[in-house]
Amino acid sequence: MIVSTAIGLLALVIGLIIGWPVLVLLSIIFTIVQIVMLTAKTAVERNDVKVAERLAAKKARHERD
Repeated sequence: MIVSTAIGLLALVIGLIIGWPVLVLLSIIFTIVQIVMLTAKTAVERNDVKVAERLAAKKARHERD
């Protein structure tokens, strides 16, 4: 995903240099979508860790009883 974001930013710069507004617009949209996806992926990974910790604690409590 990071590579895709870098490619989107590179396309944005190239579009700005050669003056292609459609390429610039599409690159901006693509880059925003990639950043949102990276943010969502990070949030899901953090949530998975928290849920796994809670489940492990719950399992440990039940095993003690």
